[in-house]
Amino acid sequence: MRRKKLGQILVEAGLISEDQLAQALEEQKKQKGKRLGRIIIENEWAKNEDICKALSKQLNIPYVKLKELEFSKEVIETIPRKQASRKLLFPYKKTGRRLRLAMANPLDYTTINEIKFKTGLDVSVAVATEEDIREAIDDNYPDEFDLDLFATMVPSEEVEVLTEERDENEYDVDELIRQSEIAPIVRLTNAILADAIKLKASDIHIEPQEKEVTVRYRIDGMMKNIFKVGLPALAPLVSRIKIIGDMDIAMKRRPQDGRTKLKVGNNQYDMRISTLPTIFGEKVVIRVLDQSKAFIDLQELGFGPDDLKALASILARPQGIVLVTGPTGSGKSTTLYASLNRLKSEVINIVTVEDPVEYQLPGISQVQVNERAGITFASGLRSILRQDPNVVMVGEIRDAETAKIAFQAANTGHLVLTTLHTNDASSAVTRLVDLGVDPYVIASSLLCVLAQRLVRKNCPHCQVVEKVNKTLLTRLGISGGKKTLEKIKKGQGCEACQFSGYLGRLGIYEMLMVDNDLRKLIVQGAADTEIAEDARERGIKDLFGDCRDKLFQGVTSVDELMRVAPPPEREGRQPAMEQVAAAAP
Repeated sequence: MRRKKLGQILVEAGLISEDQLAQALEEQKKQKGKRLGRIIIENEWAKNEDICKALSKQLNIPYVKLKELEFSKEVIETIPRKQASRKLLFPYKKTGRRLRLAMANPLDYTTINEIKFKTGLDVSVAVATEEDIREAIDDNYPDEFDLDLFATMVPSEEVEVLTEERDENEYDVDELIRQSEIAPIVRLTNAILADAIKLKASDIHIEPQEKEVTVRYRIDGMMKNIFKVGLPALAPLVSRIKIIGDMDIAMKRRPQDGRTKLKVGNNQYDMRISTLPTIFGEKVVIRVLDQSKAFIDLQELGFGPDDLKALASILARPQGIVLVTGPTGSGKSTTLYASLNRLKSEVINIVTVEDPVEYQLPGISQVQVNERAGITFASGLRSILRQDPNVVMVGEIRDAETAKIAFQAANTGHLVLTTLHTNDASSAVTRLVDLGVDPYVIASSLLCVLAQRLVRKNCPHCQVVEKVNKTLLTRLGISGGKKTLEKIKKGQGCEACQFSGYLGRLGIYEMLMVDNDLRKLIVQGAADTEIAEDARERGIKDLFGDCRDKLFQGVTSVDELMRVAPPPEREGRQPAMEQVAAAAP
């Protein structure tokens, strides 16, 4: 007898129509890997609980509510957490040789047969909601990580350390070296590095606690727990990382910095390593730098067409200064590198001074700040100006001396790109004045200020229309009909995005172009609030406005908007709703 499929069962149960099933199947073809039941639920044709009840009745299997049950450790251990999460199932009971499984998709006969084979048990299936199963997995499976499994996930030969130098005779550290070079530690270190690269992590954190070591990655700007190991693994793991980073493995009481190159497959990565002594041992943070990002173009960063055109025209100027502002981790360096890629040419000379040099750019002379050798931003910039540059990039204006030299350079026929730590574009001018730059000099040299942040992008594989409560819509200044509100999306979480709902990041921007009116305000010593008000009157979008545009494009979510660029409080006034409704594409 031919087994019925889910869609057929739901049609026979009267939960969906034939047309809805056809539409869902068509949508499933476009979103490979997405479950049919999830598509039906997201389109609000049927509720999850109703689908489960229909399956229970049609297949003559139990419908269980896992929240109401208790589970034994012995039963849970019959199925690995990874398989339970991937297949959305949960072992909830075992009687003799019979294992009872709750499944979101009890029609997945391949998985059922696989479990029968691997466990050697008879399997009985019940149906449960996806939410119930996920909650049961999170609540009942331990956080402990299968270290041996993880260490063999990426074969050692796929990870090649390109810089590994040390003088074994310099220190009496034979035991540390021995521990760091045993095969399991080498495999574990390589697996951590390769896994972080696979998940597109920007940073790896190895954090000792009182009784264990936690390994976390920063993915799309957010920290994510990966696994935990016992405290005895810390010393050999840290020693191995120090060796590949050409660091002093015997020095544990002082912070250290190191660097190494890594090749995974055909791609090359730079790893910046930092150690820090804590009360439970050395903490390690590794910054992962994908060298392919050195060639990124401005079009890939998230600029709107108008802002991209305006920035391109600014970069075509022969002299002046372009300021990129924002907090640490807001993508300022990426914007500068993309700008340099746009400017790069055989007929111009580009020189940078950076701390550190994150990416190596062919055809561009890059200087690393080295205070021990007397190279600071200020001294490096002075030396660069004697090297006949057309374009100068200064990694950051940190002090008055660097600020003054940068503006002198911009006044003497050089295009200067640099960054400044301010919250928005308007406050950059007052910050420069605080650093001692004369307002007349600022007005004559400053071309534009670009404030930016990074927001997470909705995962395209699992995003759905987001229902936002009216109070929040009012606060965001959003009104409009169903078509407008249907543009607001949010990721639900799937394997592609590690169940976060987000995949990748892009920039949001506030571009303050310096025109004659703004120059007058700068010379008059206007406060940042006056400059901001002038920008609004000229129709310049702030960070909130640009992020809201991306919200209507379905690129990011309301949660990200509120986290990164919430609506500014302007004397109790909110953005005009009619403007927002009109702006929605």
